[in-house]
Amino acid sequence: MKLNELVKSQDWTMFGIIASIYLVWRIGVVGNWSKECWILLLVCLLGVRKDQIDVDWKRFFLFGIPLLGIFYYFYGSGNGFWWKIANWMFENNRHPWHWDEYMNAIPLNTGGWARWIATPSLDKAMVWIYNYGFVLSLWICIVRSFWTRSIKKMLSYALSGHMLQFPLILPFYNLILLHEVWYVNKQPDLLNRVFADQNSLLVAVMNCFPSMHTSISFAMLLLALREKDRIFKTMMVTYCAAIIFSTLYLQIHWLIDVFAGMLFAYGTVKLSDFLIRLGSTRVLPARFKKYYGNGLQTSSNEVSI
Repeated sequence: MKLNELVKSQDWTMFGIIASIYLVWRIGVVGNWSKECWILLLVCLLGVRKDQIDVDWKRFFLFGIPLLGIFYYFYGSGNGFWWKIANWMFENNRHPWHWDEYMNAIPLNTGGWARWIATPSLDKAMVWIYNYGFVLSLWICIVRSFWTRSIKKMLSYALSGHMLQFPLILPFYNLILLHEVWYVNKQPDLLNRVFADQNSLLVAVMNCFPSMHTSISFAMLLLALREKDRIFKTMMVTYCAAIIFSTLYLQIHWLIDVFAGMLFAYGTVKLSDFLIRLGSTRVLPARFKKYYGNGLQTSSNEVSI
């Protein structure tokens, strides 16, 4: 009885908030976020209440914190796994189609026109946007959806991002050999990357079609447009559009890569919507729906998830 009284007397909501803040901080530490990354996240969180659903914090934390922890775990181990796959594809050389010459022969496809306003300051800004854009755009959306207390949104952003895009894009990278624009045209690498050897260089520049920087950021843009908060929508549209532009400005991806990445992202978002709808109606246990939906005063779609 004393133990039960002790448990009930604790402020579990405050404990959940502290644990959540710590987990978000750890995500930033692993990602080596700069102060600009944190500022961007904080700005995107300003109007989060406009998209919050009416569910008890303690009930949400019971499922939301473990889910965020799972995403954090795979984020920490995912980069090494991805490079293992990239090295495997390079070593096995399973590319029946080589597209360097074809892509280079298409007018305006190199994206050189994007550099007509090139300056050292803009170069530096585009490098920052590109380097962080692959994961920061996704994490901003996932973290914000966490504070809206919506499991559905967390899953939607995660599935539309790396969780579905990684396995679905691998066949393209395994079949099509297309190098980055600067490498094909023997230009300087504007990202100023340092490679240990020639093999490391070739692994880093060979996976171009479709552009995954584009597909991740465009998927986040499409989902962000569904939110109510104008600050968040404006920031994400601007940031994600800048990520896409940076791939051309820095001579990384071809214009066709960008268009293909946008189409790929659109299909991934639709597939994610379908999987979430299927899971919430046919797979999710009724007990979970009843527990999570107890006291929830919102749409039936949120209750079902």
